[in-house]
Amino acid sequence: MSNKDKETILVRYGGSRREREEFLKAMMSPGGKPEVLEGIKVLDVSYANLSGDVCSSIFAEFGAEVVKIEPPEGDPSRKITPYGVNRNGTGVPFIMEARNKKYCTLDLRKEADRAEFKKMAAKVDVVVETYAPGKMDAWGIGYRQLSEVNPGLIYIAISPYGQYGEKAKKNINIPDSDITAQAASGAAANIGDIETEGEPYNWPLRAGVWLGWYVSGIEAALGGTVALYYKLNTGEGQMIDVATADAFVSLVGYPVLIGFTWNKSRPRIGRHDFCLYPYGFWKSKDGIVAIAAARDHNFRALLKILKIWKHEDDWRFTFDRIPDLLDQIEKFYSIIEEQTVKYTSDELVTMALQYSIKSAR
Repeated sequence: MSNKDKETILVRYGGSRREREEFLKAMMSPGGKPEVLEGIKVLDVSYANLSGDVCSSIFAEFGAEVVKIEPPEGDPSRKITPYGVNRNGTGVPFIMEARNKKYCTLDLRKEADRAEFKKMAAKVDVVVETYAPGKMDAWGIGYRQLSEVNPGLIYIAISPYGQYGEKAKKNINIPDSDITAQAASGAAANIGDIETEGEPYNWPLRAGVWLGWYVSGIEAALGGTVALYYKLNTGEGQMIDVATADAFVSLVGYPVLIGFTWNKSRPRIGRHDFCLYPYGFWKSKDGIVAIAAARDHNFRALLKILKIWKHEDDWRFTFDRIPDLLDQIEKFYSIIEEQTVKYTSDELVTMALQYSIKSAR
């Protein structure tokens, strides 16, 4: 900070230079600062569903006080493998999402414990639950009952198909899992090996490490945060109903749009990106290299870097590089790889950086 800036602060806010510098030093330090959700209280009563643990972890990371409530035998999510070392058989996934929380035991199957939970819920800002639709309500501790004692409560319910509608009713006893969420959303149908005519199986693939659980947990936390903002302005709470299948749909909107526009399902396209090209992974002399050159000027730069400029005028590759004509994309993939395998990954990165520096001059 310049002396002029310091003088401006002293004039505007008063105090000695030393006092003001000490104040600014403390203000700029991350230690001791209040988190954005400090003062918010959360009860996490999620059960056998990692989405709820992910949701409450996000609240905790931003400073909320989170209490995780488990039955006497523990949340079944504790048993998701692999198990941690010296953690009494608790799985690593649960340990990872157990951070920044307090823990207590209540058996919600017992009336006395449900009464105790209701007292706790009357004093918090957020409740997160993942029981079967209607279960908490049948116990007398669902949103309908809790909102009577706590009108400002944000009640987050996460389930496979949500709390309402025919699918929710039909699948009420189906437990939630990451892979069923991905399958129901349609995401798995869009990734996997290239669909080949005549092949008995064109396998779909599951995305990521429990991406369905994490996406629904993140969207539940986002919905709860927006509801908290609304509460600041109105004092009113509300219920956030999250269906894990629906949450994942928000990530696959493009295939739906393509299907509607082209009047046919988007095929699986294997190693290629869904809408950009060249955008993916290629072999190098010593491993694999990632290339992102979807925009026209990036594409032409790649042709120059790899010394394959002769293809610049070829309409098959430059007129429309959306990877819907798989034969042409596969052919051009090979043309690129014929060059990338001549260099190490570091050499290819250096070539790209040198070209960028030269072009910027």
